[in-house]
Amino acid sequence: MLFGKREVRENGKALFRSKRTLLSSYSMEPERKKAILSLTRGMKIKGGEISPSQIVELAINISRKIARYKGRRKINASSQVIDFILPRKKYFKISIPATLRRSAASHHFPKVKASDLRASLQSGRGRVSLIIILDSSASMIYSIRGILTAFKAIKNEARKYRDRVSLIVSKGFGSAVAQYPTTNFNLVLSKFSVLGLDDFTPLASGMYRGYDLALRERRKGYEPVIVVISDGNVNVPLERYLKENTISHDPAVESVLEVARLIAKSKIETIVINTRHRSQPKDSNIIVTGTQLLTRVAKIVKGTYVGIVG
Repeated sequence: MLFGKREVRENGKALFRSKRTLLSSYSMEPERKKAILSLTRGMKIKGGEISPSQIVELAINISRKIARYKGRRKINASSQVIDFILPRKKYFKISIPATLRRSAASHHFPKVKASDLRASLQSGRGRVSLIIILDSSASMIYSIRGILTAFKAIKNEARKYRDRVSLIVSKGFGSAVAQYPTTNFNLVLSKFSVLGLDDFTPLASGMYRGYDLALRERRKGYEPVIVVISDGNVNVPLERYLKENTISHDPAVESVLEVARLIAKSKIETIVINTRHRSQPKDSNIIVTGTQLLTRVAKIVKGTYVGIVG
């Protein structure tokens, strides 16, 4: 059963918890509840256990569904009418030309009956752009395979909707776009296996680059979903001047939180995947572990948190 009685209060609303995985959300807005219910209805868990890759797949699909809903709302407000269809809902936008033509063909004109009504079909269907921010530190070597499995599972459905995917790598003392947005998921997945690993983790740089790319994708008509994959052990801050430290004396930690606030301000759907989830100490106000940092990021952006016990 996905919605059990066990909750992890320090990690938001726990949707699922097992020995190996935790899935929780820091926002239970109506759209998110609908997405969770529709995707988990009839879901079977063999032997009462579910693999981490399945949880990652579920989290990504929930966020894609929410982002697609947001994109459709924008489309309904500003897109062009390209055709007409039979009404399928109680409330709909009437296609006046199509309705009048049907009324005339049925010899009802100038009267219009309910059977003559036609609804407008608008262009677009809420396209999504997945922006993957990958921590390429040496400690991530054992986690890449499970993440790859999850992205392979969503590949076919994303291709159907013509969703885009991009890859940003945080490595060394900065970050770089390994793959700009494309509909070719295979191209992105192939780059996971050839990435080199490093002892430094400039996660803040990768998140900021992903934030900038998300804004550009939104201007092009795509609703972005940021996917942060890390163990939270950051050690390289942003180069620019930081605000006064309030949560941690570590500038690398403060840099990550500062970028998280920018993402939250832009209301970008975000998933945080912690590849080395650990139980948190009692004093959770002070950030001293990677798990504390990543759960704080998920809380700031009001996103989804996936903890994998590694």
